[in-house]
Amino acid sequence: MDIAATWKEWMSVFNGWNEWVLNIIQIAGVLLLAWLIYLASKKWLSRLVRRIAGQTATRWDDLLFDQRFFNRLGILIAPAAIRVIVLHSGWNDISWLTKLLDMWIAVAIVLFVTTILGGINRIYESYTISRSKPIKVFVQVIEIFLYCALAIILFSILLDKDPQNLLVGLGAFAAVLMLVFKDSILGLVAGVQLSAHNMVRIGDWIEMPSSRADGDVLEINLTTVKVQNWDKTITTIPTYKLVSESFTNWRGMQESEGRRIKRSVNIDIFSVHYLTEAELERLKQSQLLRDYIERKIAEIREYNANRGNLLDERRLTNIGTFREYMESWLSSNPDINQEMTHMVRQLQPGPTGIPLEIYCFSARQAWVQYERVQADIFDHLFAIMPLFNLRVFQYTGIAAAQEDR
Repeated sequence: MDIAATWKEWMSVFNGWNEWVLNIIQIAGVLLLAWLIYLASKKWLSRLVRRIAGQTATRWDDLLFDQRFFNRLGILIAPAAIRVIVLHSGWNDISWLTKLLDMWIAVAIVLFVTTILGGINRIYESYTISRSKPIKVFVQVIEIFLYCALAIILFSILLDKDPQNLLVGLGAFAAVLMLVFKDSILGLVAGVQLSAHNMVRIGDWIEMPSSRADGDVLEINLTTVKVQNWDKTITTIPTYKLVSESFTNWRGMQESEGRRIKRSVNIDIFSVHYLTEAELERLKQSQLLRDYIERKIAEIREYNANRGNLLDERRLTNIGTFREYMESWLSSNPDINQEMTHMVRQLQPGPTGIPLEIYCFSARQAWVQYERVQADIFDHLFAIMPLFNLRVFQYTGIAAAQEDR
């Protein structure tokens, strides 16, 4: 047995083991250093920047430098530090390590950029203009583009291919990509149209029966529009539906100074008659009707002066005087916007009587106050109508059943 040869063989193995152990120690040291850098950027750097940002008068730095920003920054700094160390330590021959680091850095860069975009969106949403011109749709489009570019870069690093060659081959998958990102593409086009034509803003009250949505818009993003209904449920509508289908936006009412009241009551035709002298004297005591009755009586007397037949004469009716009373009552009501249209009119008579419609605009736009104003009008209408000897129409079968009770 050649002892020298055996010794050399064992020494070569030992040296190989020494080199392998040394590499492990070096890699562990690099990972430890990267971990310390990550902790420093995540905790100590974040504390320093937050302290500086807290002393500034502006709020944009507070909205931009959130905890996620520093987490993503640490994820980016750590592999970058390892890559620099690997580059200067002669380890470039370890291809799997360099590939892994390059892929890590690419992912970290995209995550860091998307975090900055999210911060910019939060800063923009802190201004009033964001309610009418949201940019979240465009931010999401940029993020999708970045993620697509990231996928191409990762495949190019993994396969050792030029990204340009991958882009050339990507044309064959264009149809598949359009199918996969159909909602995103439609949402992008719809978002641009909604923003350009000012169709929907955050905070608008919209009503879309096809999607069972009736409430305030909470969020407009690339693919969906979130609406909080009045029962506090959330309805999610695809963004492109707001362009392809009809919906009602109540913003015009909210921005105006009135909310429309349009409701009618049916009057029994058989209760309509000419006013007697006694009824005229009683109604004339009302301040709202005194001038009207005196003026109309003077006009009627002048008109009837040369007419001796009752069929040719003009006379005041209880329904016409009641319309004038309600018109004057609305004109003196502080809850009605007097700058907008208000009237009391008759609609087409039918089997259920004569519809008498109240058409006006409430000066109180809030839902509860609006309903209260509307109810007060018709409470007064129903209560005052018997003084004009008018009756509300209702089916006699129901009335008879109520009398039997």
